[in-house]
Amino acid sequence: MRSALLFGVFALAFAVTVGLGGSNGQDPKPKEPKVEPKAKGQLPQNWSQLGLTADQKAKVYKVQAKYNTDIDKLEAEIKEFKAKLTKERFEILTAEQKKALEDILKKKSGGQ
Repeated sequence: MRSALLFGVFALAFAVTVGLGGSNGQDPKPKEPKVEPKAKGQLPQNWSQLGLTADQKAKVYKVQAKYNTDIDKLEAEIKEFKAKLTKERFEILTAEQKKALEDILKKKSGGQ
């Protein structure tokens, strides 16, 4: 009976210690305040002459960053569509027309 009681006391002490993170009730690492990284970017043309505050500049950079990711994705998609368009148009041409087009493009680029 005594060993069961002793085991219970140790189990309780272990549970309390684990529950407190193995410490004496104090947080081992004080939490630092969360600081947002400084927004960086480039102002639109002529905006540097407007006397924007640092807060306004940060807001402009944040808005630009918010949209630039989507714009980059859309530009990549447009590039892909243009490549498909070029390929499908080229497939419409006959072998003679393809050759003639290649010759025209060589002349325009300076190669003969």
